[in-house]
Amino acid sequence: MTFWNQIKNLLGRSKQTMAVIGDETAHQSGGAAINQNNLVDLMHRLEQTMDNAYSCEEVFALLDEYVELVATDEEAKWLMPLVKNHLEMCPDCRNKFEILLHVLKTAD
Repeated sequence: MTFWNQIKNLLGRSKQTMAVIGDETAHQSGGAAINQNNLVDLMHRLEQTMDNAYSCEEVFALLDEYVELVATDEEAKWLMPLVKNHLEMCPDCRNKFEILLHVLKTAD
């Protein structure tokens, strides 16, 4: 994924989040508003984005392997740093990771 595709992906998510917040604010104040917390979050994500960062699809393809590494206390963050970086920034993928990890740990 190129740098510009990463930016588009992050901005797309930010716009979706801001649209929902804007709709809620519009009902309260009669107009759309930009939430400063979302802008700060977006800037933080841009700052933390690694070169050659994975997309959600790429992370999902590797998620089962990553979960197994984490569950067995292996150094997943060193073996798969791009997956770790993506999970730190993507709440949707992080949620899937946490669910899979919980299922794996409780299955034993």
